[in-house]
Amino acid sequence: MNKIHYTISTPYGNKYELSKEGYVIKYSNGLNKENAPIEDLKSWQVLGIVELKPFGNIGQLIPLKEAVKIKNYKFKNGKPKYTGMDLDHGTRRLWCNTNYHGIANMYANQ
Repeated sequence: MNKIHYTISTPYGNKYELSKEGYVIKYSNGLNKENAPIEDLKSWQVLGIVELKPFGNIGQLIPLKEAVKIKNYKFKNGKPKYTGMDLDHGTRRLWCNTNYHGIANMYANQ
């Protein structure tokens, strides 16, 4: 059984449940790899989050263990201040539609 270490939620209510290494164990679209071998988990890994900056710029990649220490994941207007970056089957991706895929909340599970 793969242990869930981090949970990320988006503004639209989707949830990513991740291992300590950032491998996606559960996703609210129905994906459930709780009992999958570790090799199956390695196809999709959340690398961390990045801060959204003015004029379409982004900040440095913040590892998951540091990202959970952030107190507020939203701008004053309620829109996401951070978005995710993952590695999906060897391709690095930035979650671009931040109104849908941005980070609404994130926490570490005990």
